Amino acid sequence: MTAANDYSDLHELIDCLEPDQADELREHALKLVRPASSRFKVLRVFSGPSTDLGARARQVIRAEPN
Repeated sequence: MTAANDYSDLHELIDCLEPDQADELREHALKLVRPASSRFKVLRVFSGPSTDLGARARQVIRAEPN
């Protein structure tokens, strides 16, 4: 079981906002959780090799047929 995050300071700050400030904050926060739709699809994270090509260069060169 994980401990719950403590956002009490954030809630206190939000409670101090004027209504128009709270609306603007809500707009920005919603963009973080629901990005604006676009014609481009979001690329997934690429899990590449554990070592990069530069680190494996000698092995790659040796493996190539002459």
